Amino acid sequence: MTTAGPARPGDAVVIVGGGVAGITAAESLRSAGFTGPVTVIGEEPQLPYRRTALSKDLLAADLSPDKIRLRKPEFWAERDITIVTGTTVAAVDAETREVVCADGRRVGYRALVLATGGRPRTVDTVDPTVPSLRHHGDALELQRRLPSQPVVIIGGGLIGLEIAASATAVAPSVTVLEAAPTVLARVLPAQAADAVVALHHDHGVAIHTGVDIAAATPTTVTTTDGTRYEGTVLSAIGMVPDTALARSAGAEVGPAGILVDRDLRSSVPGVYAAGDAAATPHPLTGEPARAEQWMTATDHGKLVAATILADFGADEAPAPAVSPIPLAWTIHYSRNMQLAGWPGMADRVVAEGDVAGFDAEIRCYLGEDLVGGVALGRPVAGRAMRTQIEDALTAPVRR
Repeated sequence: MTTAGPARPGDAVVIVGGGVAGITAAESLRSAGFTGPVTVIGEEPQLPYRRTALSKDLLAADLSPDKIRLRKPEFWAERDITIVTGTTVAAVDAETREVVCADGRRVGYRALVLATGGRPRTVDTVDPTVPSLRHHGDALELQRRLPSQPVVIIGGGLIGLEIAASATAVAPSVTVLEAAPTVLARVLPAQAADAVVALHHDHGVAIHTGVDIAAATPTTVTTTDGTRYEGTVLSAIGMVPDTALARSAGAEVGPAGILVDRDLRSSVPGVYAAGDAAATPHPLTGEPARAEQWMTATDHGKLVAATILADFGADEAPAPAVSPIPLAWTIHYSRNMQLAGWPGMADRVVAEGDVAGFDAEIRCYLGEDLVGGVALGRPVAGRAMRTQIEDALTAPVRR
């Protein structure tokens, strides 16, 4: 499909962030026939790679860069996409339409995509030297350290539990500390969360909830009741969107991230956001919301490319096949679970199958509306529920 036509002088697209959202945007621009300069700038030294492998395959796979990269090096050259690695963008000059790199380089753009993702969440009681799992180097360091000592994971979310599942293969013991009364309460119905907890218990993981941490270092966690845990300590308490460059550009931001419309335009002309950093209007509430999922980031990449081409005046083209409904997947001890929509918003759930045995479908309703679904061991069902939620979606969406 060639709908973009020849680029005009100055029709350069700069993408900050080498994750799946940014890379998909670059690929989609070329697939649509855009011929102008496309530059992707990433702060990590590696070519773009599958970030999901860091937690899902932490110890079960070879995480060397050539094994988890998204594309071979020649892929980018063949499509005339410039990949700049190991480079931090320090600021955005929205008046001159340039990004300013930390090394002083300035790169001009007509369209700028901020696919900056997020940074690990921090709290005062956890020392900033406690490692998290966000970058490739983090994973390699954890692979080196885990086999030699007990593992203590702060945070019982999906990422923390994925790491716990991987760590059980080599670590002497694995402990998960969660501040909330239960794990996964914000993302799963109670029966699904119970099944996940039971699965981890069966594999020897100790999960403690309602834990109030007094202090944590890379080797020790002390709780307010005086309990002390020792070993390799890892923080998995979530992420915050990286909005620094959006602020530098003068774009509106909020607690959920960089504020964009449904088509991923920010409040500053020529500046867009995609992926984990972008806060789009929630399809049910209209409030800014962020979805930290691979498929959402992929859809954002496709959508932002189409939006840029439309703003450049490209010929009319079919809208990209994207969905506003999140779909996430997670694996624990080879058991697959998919989450569609927003199960945590439900006030009623209907389960079919063997939930405890990880062979079930759970539909989540808010009133009479299907708003979420969980598929345990049934990946096809997860995708089907995503479609069902989208078909049932009738609430107005704010642009």
